Amino acid sequence: MYFIELYTSKEIPENDFLFFYENFNCIFTQYEEKERYKVEIIFSIKYDLDLFISFCNNSVNFKENLLASLVGNPTVKTFKSEEADNWIKFLSPVSVGSNYKIIAPWDSTGSNNEIIINPSIAFGTGHHETTSSCLELLLKIKYIFSLEKKIDSILDIGTGSGILSIFSLKVFKSQITGIDNDYDAIEQAKKNLKLNTNLSNIDFQLNELNNTKNTYDLIIANISIEYLLLNIYKMYEKLNPNSFLLISGFLFTRISSLNLLLIEEKFSIMSIIHKNDWISMVIKKK
Repeated sequence: MYFIELYTSKEIPENDFLFFYENFNCIFTQYEEKERYKVEIIFSIKYDLDLFISFCNNSVNFKENLLASLVGNPTVKTFKSEEADNWIKFLSPVSVGSNYKIIAPWDSTGSNNEIIINPSIAFGTGHHETTSSCLELLLKIKYIFSLEKKIDSILDIGTGSGILSIFSLKVFKSQITGIDNDYDAIEQAKKNLKLNTNLSNIDFQLNELNNTKNTYDLIIANISIEYLLLNIYKMYEKLNPNSFLLISGFLFTRISSLNLLLIEEKFSIMSIIHKNDWISMVIKKK
């Protein structure tokens, strides 16, 4: 992996990123750091990085794009993925935003901002990059993207431990349906729901997407790229107009395989998170 770092006093608008995302094989991350913004642009091969830099430096028409104007002659760095999971980190609490915390039952203090998940056989404790990114993006949907549209119904595909369903209930206070084709995962999700007192508005089902009958304001799919490629059109059909799809669970190297499908199914990209080579994104049904 190759990447360049840029710094700016102004936050770069999402639209500036989206033009390049749709035309180049790269991923962007942006976050505030000491009263300025740090931007990383990540590429899987050197050729794509060189093409991107050359375009920015030679396209006069895009100089009004803040991102393009910053590129210049940047220092190229090498990105190395590192193992993120170990037993100590697996058991430690995970903070989500400033108000929520994913926590194991034995660490619970009874606080209302806790989401209690028992580390067990079902995937999803908040520590993996895809899960933590989904948690962050759910907050972004709530407080930025859905201000004009209330999220009343949510479908969580491949719910696993139920963490994203339970967190969504805390955040959106909506009707949640969590489905999985693994009996043990559904049983574990139900047990985790019971650990979180005063939460009951989730229907965990041993079910498949094809068999769901309703449409939804938000669909969450933290699942394999193969599943997404096969079922993206079905998810589109299950979404209400102007509703959101949160997809995750795939590597940076596979993102280009989704591009054409997203365009064909008339989705617009709202936000992307990259963590240790894992990609998560929010897209909106047009």
